[in-house]
Amino acid sequence: MKVRLFVALALIGSVLLWIMLFGEALSFSVSKAKETIIRVPCDYPTIQEAVNMAPYNGIILVLAGTYNENVIIDKPVKLIAAERTAIVDCGGSGNAITISADNVLVDGFTIRNSKRGILIDGASNVTVSNNIIIGNDCGIYVITSELEEGNFIIGNIIANNEWNAIYSSNNSIFENSFIGGHVEFVMCGGNRIHHNNFDCEIVEDLILAGNLNNWTGNFWNTEIYKGIPLPPDDPAYPGYGGDNHPLTAPYKFFPIIWNDEVYPVSFVSNFTLSNIKFMQTEKKISLNIDEKSGTSGFLNVTIPKNLLKGEPWMVMLDDMNVSSQAIITEKQTHTSIYLYFTYIHNTHKVEIIGTWVVPEFPSNLITSFLLLNIILIIVFIRTFSL
Repeated sequence: MKVRLFVALALIGSVLLWIMLFGEALSFSVSKAKETIIRVPCDYPTIQEAVNMAPYNGIILVLAGTYNENVIIDKPVKLIAAERTAIVDCGGSGNAITISADNVLVDGFTIRNSKRGILIDGASNVTVSNNIIIGNDCGIYVITSELEEGNFIIGNIIANNEWNAIYSSNNSIFENSFIGGHVEFVMCGGNRIHHNNFDCEIVEDLILAGNLNNWTGNFWNTEIYKGIPLPPDDPAYPGYGGDNHPLTAPYKFFPIIWNDEVYPVSFVSNFTLSNIKFMQTEKKISLNIDEKSGTSGFLNVTIPKNLLKGEPWMVMLDDMNVSSQAIITEKQTHTSIYLYFTYIHNTHKVEIIGTWVVPEFPSNLITSFLLLNIILIIVFIRTFSL
């Protein structure tokens, strides 16, 4: 009797164990199904079709290519470019990407030739990160009602757009580079604007009464700004908070834009740097260094070799050649140039001059032109040899 009871209990226990294991396997397979990645153009030929067919909180991975479309995101999805050569180009017509849903991620794209590169319209908890937004009428445009939870604009290069506008409060705008054009914060407050590089024509902050935007640790390569006094509490701008602890050098790197390509040039210095410029025809990078206290200091510049090379380099301080004082380290992909200055006063101009520079026209255009000429020559020779 006891043996039968033991066998029955063992059978019941094994059945329960199989049910538990099967249930876990089933729930795991269901959760994996929920995380299914949609690939463009493998699964759907366009980004918009993939968005339309994606489940809520679905992942859409966009492979390299140029997508000539106006994408509308009206549900929470993660839209991720496999690499920066995933390009959204709508040929100057309409918005490249419009986001009207909460909890959306757009990451890693090149977005160009649109009326608005990215429009966030009435949505919150949207993350726009690691994109190159270039050559649009408006690069990024955020307009929302007064939401307690804002959006996240992080790590983008926003360059050569006519303007960018934030009509929205409580956003986090971190580690971006704004190059060229205007940047406007209009009738908004509570935005956290930290560790960005500003190299714009105008940066304007028209604050919402009683609710200041928080500017902290940004780098300013522009002298034209409104409402953002440096340092804070400038009597010319009563009531404005200003930038707390503005950076003396670009954050992480300073993007040089040439032929819609981005070349990251990094600067490390204990001087205040300004007026950073790349001059293609003169094969040089120039900048100003400023140290009013008259202390010694250093400047280290790292330049990618596909932008500028020197064989040899020339380094000028104002009108004086200081190349012999520079410590120049050549790596496979970049060059580091280190200078040490003793007791420098006021503002001085540094010029780093190379012997080769990125061509005025893109290399693929030059290659196409050469191939066309070769074909024409071959046709010409064959025509006259008949």
